[in-house]
Amino acid sequence: MAKLNVDQYVAAVAARLAHLTQTYAIVFFASIATMFAILAYASSAGLAARIALATIVVANTVYGVLAAKSALDDLKAMLDDAVSDFADSSFGAHLKQIPMALFTGASVVLVLAMGVTQLWAIISA
Repeated sequence: MAKLNVDQYVAAVAARLAHLTQTYAIVFFASIATMFAILAYASSAGLAARIALATIVVANTVYGVLAAKSALDDLKAMLDDAVSDFADSSFGAHLKQIPMALFTGASVVLVLAMGVTQLWAIISA
């Protein structure tokens, strides 16, 4: 496959960043909705309703972890394969110093923490 030019590279990175942002938005707003349902209905809900709510929380958490990690891994690969015009700039050199493994790990831990906290709220309601 031919190497990307700078414009194609920037467009690809921007698209993947948009996917990452959309993933975080979906997970955040779905977590707000499930937390509202947990706080409003879990204490009076039957076992089937709690299991359904827990399934939604697990699905949201799994989606958040997998989609965000995938996007962040792609961005790391794009940084490693940056076109020379971009990589040789001071901005490109600065971006290569970003600790992507730490950022990916923190993202995964925070999404998992939201899911575990919601499951705990369902169980303790």
